Amino acid sequence: MNRIQAINPPELFDGPSAGISQAIRVGDTIYCSGQVAFGDTLEEQARGAFQNVKTLLEAAGATMADIVKMTVYTTDPDCWPKTEAVRNDYLKAPHPAATLPVVKALASPRLMIEIDVIAVVGAGRAK
Repeated sequence: MNRIQAINPPELFDGPSAGISQAIRVGDTIYCSGQVAFGDTLEEQARGAFQNVKTLLEAAGATMADIVKMTVYTTDPDCWPKTEAVRNDYLKAPHPAATLPVVKALASPRLMIEIDVIAVVGAGRAK
């Protein structure tokens, strides 16, 4: 029987006080809430958001290589090329399936990017 396990690392935003979990693990699948970070540039925010994803996945027993689906929400239509180097620091081939919706706004006017992922523990391990 797969039970729902809330993942809320103390070094990340206090999701439970906002009525959410940072991530939910069911069996080997991890569903991560959107991760953000404040910074002056899109690249700084992307690096912080990816670092938060990494922290969250590690707390759930996974790695960045276990990501199978990623959604990057952004207010910048040029986000994909601007954040390529940051993505390549965190994600290696085979890359996850990805969606990039350009949105009018995120939770704070200062935010330019938010990243959520689905990961499967062990999916990225070499066979």
